Amino acid sequence: MSFDWNNLKIVLAASRAGSLARAAHLLDLDQSTTGRRLTALEADIGTSLFARTKTGLVPTEIGKLIIERAEEVELRMQNLVDEIAVDDGSIVGLVRLISSPWILEELTRAALPDLLKRNPGLDIRLLGLIPASPIRGEVTLSLWFENQPRVSEFAVNLGEVHYGIYARKDCDPSELEWVSFFDEDAPRTAPVRLWEKIRGDRGHRPRLTSTDASGVMRAVEAGIGKAVLPICVAERSDLIVPFGDKPFELCRTLKLHAHPDTVQANRTQAVMEMLRDRFAETFSRPNGDLR
Repeated sequence: MSFDWNNLKIVLAASRAGSLARAAHLLDLDQSTTGRRLTALEADIGTSLFARTKTGLVPTEIGKLIIERAEEVELRMQNLVDEIAVDDGSIVGLVRLISSPWILEELTRAALPDLLKRNPGLDIRLLGLIPASPIRGEVTLSLWFENQPRVSEFAVNLGEVHYGIYARKDCDPSELEWVSFFDEDAPRTAPVRLWEKIRGDRGHRPRLTSTDASGVMRAVEAGIGKAVLPICVAERSDLIVPFGDKPFELCRTLKLHAHPDTVQANRTQAVMEMLRDRFAETFSRPNGDLR
């Protein structure tokens, strides 16, 4: 029995995406081709690799074994590409960056242009949602605050991100309700705890909640309410200002999550170096201290 690597890539994509449609999207193929090649592989093997359920594709025991071995092949091929690229000093391949959308926006603004310009063979894929299951065998870096590393991942501290309290500059903060972060997967984030501490027992409630700082800031700019915001984001707006008798401030440590199987890849190291070197420039306060 022989295996076509292109068909094994379909198995990997299906296991990571959870459906043929999403697997086809990952591979830039049409869904019928993806399904036909997966079915052909299962016919060659003589057994199903996935159970087709209402919630998506679930690997069978044989499927899990083949996925595990295919990931090993994928990692070896990635390492081979890195070793070949070392000869001419280039960085090639795909790196996935997973984080909150506002963090990815800040990196796109301040850090990624230079990295991509210096490395024409490097591709970056930005993902603003936590995948339902770990993206195994692929070069993936995640940036989170409170989120714990997944099984087998490790986390390193990149630096501190400062937050302050803001309202639209032509509004009286005392007359505004609150706009707040709220993530159903992580409801007790540090900005929420700070908001609750400041709110106290005065009966204030959030009129609008968002999972991302960009959505919260747009609400503050629109005069919907006041909010805790990253200073690096808020200080670039001409519509909002910090307020209070004294500047409330929150520091959150941004952590980099990586998988040990891919952390030594050249492209992983290049992106990690960029994140360390450009962290202060990306997430510092544009105007120094709070006004």
